[in-house]
Amino acid sequence: HTHSQNIQMAVVTRADCTQVQVDEKVTFRWTVADSSLEAVVYIDDIDYNACTGLDANNNLLERARKLEDIGALAEEKVTAIEEILVGSTAGKCNAAIETFLGTKNVSRID
Repeated sequence: HTHSQNIQMAVVTRADCTQVQVDEKVTFRWTVADSSLEAVVYIDDIDYNACTGLDANNNLLERARKLEDIGALAEEKVTAIEEILVGSTAGKCNAAIETFLGTKNVSRID
């Protein structure tokens, strides 16, 4: 017996974002006798850099917005990301938590 369950990822104000830059060389070898092709990858260097975003770097939401801006990510995906990465404006994180809890009929008592 299996069942599915909706799981809500915790909301956060922001998330870091890393891009990888790899210097590599690829050598191909074709052998006529058996019609085989071999590829050998040599990685010379790997650098981990802050990703570039639309209005800020090293920020996952801003990277998603940049990808949307250049047509590489759908608006619906950015909207979904914004439901989790709610931003650091005062009160946004608490508001997102209260909205989620409201969908579970849990409310805050002041």
